[in-house]
Amino acid sequence: MVPKYTMRRKAMIALQRHYNGPDEQHRRLEEARARISKTFYKHEGTFTFEKFTTILQDAFAILAKYGEPVYEREKLKLLFTKSLNNHPDFKQEINICRQHYHTFEEAITYLKTVVSRLFLEAPKPKPRRNISSVTAKEVNGVDISDLTRWYDSSEINKLNESQAGRRVLSKIMGDKKRHQRHKDKIDKIRSSKRRRVKSVKSAAPKPQDDQSVLSEQDKRVVAAVITGMNNSMNNSSMANTAGSMSGRVIRTNRNSVSADSVVTYDHLGNPL
Repeated sequence: MVPKYTMRRKAMIALQRHYNGPDEQHRRLEEARARISKTFYKHEGTFTFEKFTTILQDAFAILAKYGEPVYEREKLKLLFTKSLNNHPDFKQEINICRQHYHTFEEAITYLKTVVSRLFLEAPKPKPRRNISSVTAKEVNGVDISDLTRWYDSSEINKLNESQAGRRVLSKIMGDKKRHQRHKDKIDKIRSSKRRRVKSVKSAAPKPQDDQSVLSEQDKRVVAAVITGMNNSMNNSSMANTAGSMSGRVIRTNRNSVSADSVVTYDHLGNPL
């Protein structure tokens, strides 16, 4: 019979081989290299120098553990080239550190002191918030404690007044359960809108043909007026011409019109 401690020892060895085998070592090495290549220090407010150096130290330790150590000269080169903070005093301190310190630990100890002096009041990054993390019960004076309830038009207009309200409104309108819950109200509003659009279209005036605007009696009246005006103008023009030719004004009877000079017009002004 195999002792229990022997079975436990074999199980531990199997676990160690699984989690420290060649494939796992290769994965950890690749992960450490990727973290080194993607890590940069640009601004204390978004990514602190302390976090930057901690990531580098952890990656260097993993590489050393699995037989691929990074030497001091390479560590210092990575530290200086990845410190991209554009503050002029910080850049000057990097040059000083490059000249006077020859180990990674000494260099980061000096630069941590510099950072704490230069960026004493650096603003810290604010955590991002989303709708699910909002604990407020009101937005723009609208109660949002229950996003599935019915919101009237005045509440929707108030939510539209701010960006936070529009985010809440987007979540309200995109909730399928809310649509199912208030299906009758939504269908009623949509049908009411369709009826209003249909009534507006039916109430629009229809274009009429210009020829059908005047009745036959109106056409005769218009034609008579046009005929009278044109004949009157023609007779006056003929009388003035004759008078000028004889050297004196010839008086004519305004009511007497020659039958030959009378021209009849229709309601459009066309001679008949």
